[in-house]
Amino acid sequence: MVGFEWIFLPVLVAATAGFAYSVNRKDRQRCLSLRLEGIRINRLIKQLLLDVQQHRAMASAFLNGDKSFGAKLEQKQAGIGHDITALDALHSRILMAEKRWDSVRDNWQSLRKEVLALSAEDSFRRHVEFVRSIVYLMGDVAEHSQVVGSCCADAALARALWNKLPVAAEGLGQARALGAGVAAKGQCSSVVRVRLRFLEGRIRETMKWVSDDLKRADPSQAAPMLGLWKATHKTVSDFLALLEETIINAEKPSIDAEHYFGSATKTIDALFSVFDQVSDSMEKSLAR
Repeated sequence: MVGFEWIFLPVLVAATAGFAYSVNRKDRQRCLSLRLEGIRINRLIKQLLLDVQQHRAMASAFLNGDKSFGAKLEQKQAGIGHDITALDALHSRILMAEKRWDSVRDNWQSLRKEVLALSAEDSFRRHVEFVRSIVYLMGDVAEHSQVVGSCCADAALARALWNKLPVAAEGLGQARALGAGVAAKGQCSSVVRVRLRFLEGRIRETMKWVSDDLKRADPSQAAPMLGLWKATHKTVSDFLALLEETIINAEKPSIDAEHYFGSATKTIDALFSVFDQVSDSMEKSLAR
């Protein structure tokens, strides 16, 4: 009997260890798969966010008198329709709350139909509310896919990429919309001037938040973003200087709507280029 126990116990220990290894391996594979799905969904949400922000600025310029933005608005609306179709095709019930996604989709249909009948102020307000819901959706997906499980992303890097960077882009997006409207109208009211000054300060603050999170992040995970972020930070600073010179501190706007829209768009694209390249790096790392 004693001999049997000496033979049986090592076998039992080995079997238990093997089972635990198998369970842990499957758990890690599920975790990696969930993170990959989250990254891919948030890339699609980012494109929707980018297109809706552009639509807001185009509508602002159009409703403030620059009718050359009419055709661009129609093209952008078609693009947003494609974004929503792509997200519907990849719709994850685990990562995208059904009610929140249905609300985003329904709000877009309503805004698309009504935008040209709105005042410039009402259009801006409706777009801001809509964009906020998209940013929240991105945060939800990141929270449910990147900061849980045995293979979670660095928390500070996740905050920088999926929470703070989109907020910085939204500050720039609002400045683009308001500034394009001012440039199209040819004058800047004291109210809009105050709002633009506030946005400028908010953008600088949010950029600092991203930089601070990157300093706190695991260097091995944050490395792909650090070099890109330094160059992007300068691009944003240059745009804010343009905003001050041509609109905030100018008696009359000294830039037309098309050129202002283009400069702001290049700046926002630079921010989202960081988003794309870091997402690429994460995908490749997780797929190994």
